[in-house]
Amino acid sequence: MRLVFVCQSCGCHYLVPPALRYPDGGRASAVWCSVCQLAAAHRGASEPTELAAVAVLLAVRALKAALAARATREQPRRADRRPTRPTVTSRGRTRPAGARARLA
Repeated sequence: MRLVFVCQSCGCHYLVPPALRYPDGGRASAVWCSVCQLAAAHRGASEPTELAAVAVLLAVRALKAALAARATREQPRRADRRPTRPTVTSRGRTRPAGARARLA
């Protein structure tokens, strides 16, 4: 699973590479999406360090919570137990359909 961030400027959710580095060598922002990061670079604004640290902390905390929730949903299988048979839902009738109506 990857970290999901929320852009502090426009509010959209976005994914960044795990090392916060793009393949072209550029640094990904934990505060702004790529569009808002480009707009901030054109304005000459720098990323607030404290806000970036909090954003990374919150994203890691959300990832850990999601992994913990997934672990509690999935029950581990016991190795010493054979799998059970699937339930049979379409079992054939053993007597004619009208037999019950005649008995009543």
